[in-house]
Amino acid sequence: MNKKVLIITYYWPPSGGPGVQRWLKLSNYLLENNVKPIIYTPSNPKYPSVDESLLKDINPEIEVIKKPIFEPFGNLFSKIRKKGIPKKKDQSIFDKFLIYLRGNLFIPDSRIFWVNSSVGFLSKYILENKIESIITTGPPHSLHLIGLKLKSILNITWYADFRDPWTKINYHKKLKLSLRSKKKHLQLENKVLSLCDRIIVTSNKLLKDYNEITETPISLITNGFDYQKLQLELDEKFSITHIGRLLPERNPKILWNALKELCTINKNFKNNLKINFIGNVSENLRKEIKTNNLENSVVYHNYIKYNDTIPYLIKSQILLLIESDDKESSYAIPAKIFEYINSGRPIIAIGPKDSEIKQIIDETKSGKYFLYTEYDKLLSCLSNSYYLYESKKLHSTSINIDKYHRKNIAKKLSNIILEK
Repeated sequence: MNKKVLIITYYWPPSGGPGVQRWLKLSNYLLENNVKPIIYTPSNPKYPSVDESLLKDINPEIEVIKKPIFEPFGNLFSKIRKKGIPKKKDQSIFDKFLIYLRGNLFIPDSRIFWVNSSVGFLSKYILENKIESIITTGPPHSLHLIGLKLKSILNITWYADFRDPWTKINYHKKLKLSLRSKKKHLQLENKVLSLCDRIIVTSNKLLKDYNEITETPISLITNGFDYQKLQLELDEKFSITHIGRLLPERNPKILWNALKELCTINKNFKNNLKINFIGNVSENLRKEIKTNNLENSVVYHNYIKYNDTIPYLIKSQILLLIESDDKESSYAIPAKIFEYINSGRPIIAIGPKDSEIKQIIDETKSGKYFLYTEYDKLLSCLSNSYYLYESKKLHSTSINIDKYHRKNIAKKLSNIILEK
């Protein structure tokens, strides 16, 4: 008999973007491992992006229950959600007001008003349907407060899943928080960490950090991949593809400078270069690209349905991954890296020191990782990659990737759920 688990998530199809993928995919595989997932999600959410095609990926055996959510100023905050928090020098007076409002009035986030109504509804639902355990997943981290209250009322087994850190998420320090608000965030985070039955994290670095502040058991359940690799011809051009949003702080000037230098010294490089940006690209990056005379080599695709991004992964000569150059970004592993390594194409990644991304790329031999200061190394890598491209020898040698298949990740997760 399958064990029932209620998964409380804000992101669910037709939501687009990376936040929806984790529990959409894992839920399907949990069914194969004696766990019956039941999804609780808003009926009227304000998603930054919508992908109707993901609705067909929901297994019909998965029960989905929905209740309305009240999101005050949801439309006002949509700009921040889609494009990220602007750099300080680029913030208008209205931007500053919105950021202050978001950080200090809505703690931990603007979905906080869904908590009480959800607790009342779910308390009854859990008892009537004999639910044995719940999983809350954040961000938004207000969903963990639903778990906190259900735990106190029902003493149900509760797993708190942190797809990203709470107070160490890279935009937290940009929210113009008052001392009182900072303290409130920390108090809520510590309460969740100490009162849940198990913490689930997506990176070893966050696991280590949380181990230092709580005695609650912690499990590493990474993101992963699960699509079948298609056999497609590589692009004729020297294509470099980035999938996902490029926020203002993800702006490695060494990359644009290196590409400009190679275009200057090698006419063939300039003629063959094609850069695909799939997802929103911030205005400051667009200006940087124009400053380096690369705009004629760039194609901006904006948002593309998840399944339509897969051919880009497989056909591109190089896949580009960019993270912000700050300590907070080293705690998170972008979900797309697992799709990248499964594609079999070489990865060029640029990010902060001590990032787990580098460990994954090194372990799987799927590409190269560079710090924001390593201009010469990046230039040499791009030059060598172009030489291999011209010789039709630009290949990836990805190894040891099976453990990142969602089928294997779900097996690990199901063992945790079934042990209680």
